[in-house]
Amino acid sequence: MILKRCRWVANNFEEIFMIGSLATITIAMFAAVISRYVFVASIIWAEELSRYCFILMAFAGFSYCVRSSVHLRIDILETLFPKLKKPFEYFTDICFMALCLFLLGPAIEATTFIKNSGQFSAAMELPIYIIYLPLIFAFILIIVRIVEKYIKYFLAYRKRNKLVEEA
Repeated sequence: MILKRCRWVANNFEEIFMIGSLATITIAMFAAVISRYVFVASIIWAEELSRYCFILMAFAGFSYCVRSSVHLRIDILETLFPKLKKPFEYFTDICFMALCLFLLGPAIEATTFIKNSGQFSAAMELPIYIIYLPLIFAFILIIVRIVEKYIKYFLAYRKRNKLVEEA
């Protein structure tokens, strides 16, 4: 039962995270508007929280698009050569994973530099490096989702071959 729930969370992590971020943005902005117009006082941290949640939602969206195979790509070659659709998909995924691996190092360096600088956000007074951590997490999650996709392809391929051998 617990394993089933953990698997469900792992399979739907991005959706859960994006819905939570969107709900947080909605509640924070609603509270800010009500506070400003009803109580004539502003909530100074609401806009900053919404901005950070939007950034987090975008990073989770990258991983979601990779997992769902709906990320943006130029598909003119796939349209002109339909038989090469799968090789182009593989090539795109390999390039995207290489880009994430390449950008992971600078993201870690930038986050470490900002952590060592001791900067804090203006309204919420959060350490700024906390805002940069999701970038590292997003790159790692994208890489994991691409690897997961090809493990599933491999397992499905083995299963098909096993069925053919039995027949």
